[in-house]
Amino acid sequence: MPETGIVDAHVHVYAPEVAAAPAEWGLAHGEPAWTRCVAPEGRRSIQGWADPDTLVADMDQAGVEACVMQGWYWERQETCDLQNGWYLEWTRRHPKRLIGFAGVQPAGGRRSLEALERALDAGLRGIGELLPQAQGFGLDDPSFRRVIEMAVERRIPITLHATDPAAGPAAGPRTPLDAYVRLAREHPEATLILAHWGGGMAFNGAPGGEALPPNLYFDTAASPLLYDCGVFRRAVGLVGTGRILYGSDYPLLLHPRVSRAPDFGRFLGEIAGAGLDGDERARILGSNIRRLLSAGLAPAQKRV
Repeated sequence: MPETGIVDAHVHVYAPEVAAAPAEWGLAHGEPAWTRCVAPEGRRSIQGWADPDTLVADMDQAGVEACVMQGWYWERQETCDLQNGWYLEWTRRHPKRLIGFAGVQPAGGRRSLEALERALDAGLRGIGELLPQAQGFGLDDPSFRRVIEMAVERRIPITLHATDPAAGPAAGPRTPLDAYVRLAREHPEATLILAHWGGGMAFNGAPGGEALPPNLYFDTAASPLLYDCGVFRRAVGLVGTGRILYGSDYPLLLHPRVSRAPDFGRFLGEIAGAGLDGDERARILGSNIRRLLSAGLAPAQKRV
């Protein structure tokens, strides 16, 4: 991956056949929750679509050097395997531009864990995005704890979806934020990225006012849909610049009232005007996620 430039830590990419008929594809693959999210009945969807070549073209236009393709929180391991296969193919096609995280359904038990091992061995560089409430597993489940152990052993991050309790149902299932804080404390060696500003914890703090563990990182995915750009300064004031990761949630339509097509430029323009200095922007827009990903390239430390 590039040593300089913007790195988007949170995008989603699908094969062309998915974009061609998302509702039909989702139902055919046994993914009703995803289908309701991207193709809701009775209202306009804010889900945009882009294949990997379109993604790279949009990156070029906005000056984005690399993107992390997050997996989805699929209900079936077979769908995780399918998306992991796409990501491996696309990272080989665009090795300097695209980085893939592996999807996994921990509720699938040993079979899912073995599939995750294969995906990581083949070249995917992280795990996630996961959402226990949508996938039907608990943070205390042995299979999920093994996912964490796997990430620690390989020194790779895990991304977890987090929902702001003040947000509406469109933001996703309610995620108990205190459980994520507890998880991070119980696994201090794990690198946990909480999507969507950690459900607001990056600038509001943890429930109950306790300190946020230092192994929690926060991406900015879908921020324009949820918050104004004042959250950047608030988050820097609370957690510092080293734990905030720029993520767009591309190809989600972040400005649906003014844009009908996915893009990076408008949100990046808002960040440029968010009152951050050059060093703060550099860390948030690329240096932080680059550091987390490069740790996985080093030999894992053996446990004593």
